[in-house]
Amino acid sequence: MGAAFIDRCTRICGSRMLVALLLINVAVFLLAWGAIIIGNAWGLPGNFTLPWLCVSADPLAVLYHPWTPITYMVTQYSFLHLLFNMLWLFWFGRLLQTTLSDRHLILLYVGGGLTGALFFMLATLAFSPSGAYLSGASASVLAIITACAFRTPDMRLMLFLFGEVKLKWIAIGCIVLTFAGVGGGNPGGQAAHIGGLLFAVAFSLLLKKGIDLSRHLPLHKDGAIRIRRKNVRRKPEALAKAVNGRLTDTDRLDQLLDKIRLSGYSSLSRGERQELNALSRKLNN
Repeated sequence: MGAAFIDRCTRICGSRMLVALLLINVAVFLLAWGAIIIGNAWGLPGNFTLPWLCVSADPLAVLYHPWTPITYMVTQYSFLHLLFNMLWLFWFGRLLQTTLSDRHLILLYVGGGLTGALFFMLATLAFSPSGAYLSGASASVLAIITACAFRTPDMRLMLFLFGEVKLKWIAIGCIVLTFAGVGGGNPGGQAAHIGGLLFAVAFSLLLKKGIDLSRHLPLHKDGAIRIRRKNVRRKPEALAKAVNGRLTDTDRLDQLLDKIRLSGYSSLSRGERQELNALSRKLNN
């Protein structure tokens, strides 16, 4: 049942990593609120989970809870905060993967989140009193939105009531809404947003120069952990036959799509084009 649900979600999202990020955010939201309700019933005051899940403005608190720069980026306490972050993550995560892979998605999510946490702590030390906490995926999602705008700025998308709109204008609109949202009057929250955005700008500029920060992440396209093996020289024909024999239909389709993303459709041989069409028909039936 669980595997079937994950497979169904993967077909909708187009990526296991995107599904994992969405489900983790929703699960943490439900678990955090469940813990708060139970804890309040036992006499624990207010939102006692903040120091354990969210980044504190106090660097010493972060040293005592070093996992919080990771956990904060999947922790939302407001349903609307969760809803908008997950809608944008789903939408722009799918768009990002028309040109990039799961490795780039997770790098942008985590890298944007960590940079946002750093900017938050610096800003709150300079402008805000201690006691503030940072939570939410906004910095991570902004990194993904910004990277999408850099990769395919002129991609046209159909929007209800607006018609065709270029992706760069949609991304700018989402960024403006984020800055005007919950963190609008909070220098630390705004700084975190800026951190996520700047990480995506740096990532995109380096990628244009051929420097791929994600290349060392041990992940396959579908998000599974890759185990490095010693390189062995083999003839191309034998290698292709061996690889095709091991891959599932979905993996082989992903492999062909990756080749198109890197080198264009014209790089496919006639046989690969026929194979691509056959696999697409088979998996869509």
